[in-house]
Amino acid sequence: MVKSLDSAFAFGVLYGAFVARMTLVPAVMSLLGKAAWYLPNWLGRILPNVDIEGESILKEKQDKD
Repeated sequence: MVKSLDSAFAFGVLYGAFVARMTLVPAVMSLLGKAAWYLPNWLGRILPNVDIEGESILKEKQDKD
């Protein structure tokens, strides 16, 4: 009983990881084009501006020079 549940769980994880995330998601995003990255203006004002790579620091440095 447990062995059949384990194999079903393993199949579900593999399907979710490989089929859904590596084929379906990129295919849908390429079909949608720019609409996949659409962000409403009201949501853009609410969300914080997170600068992970430090581009704002480089921009400030270039503005000073």
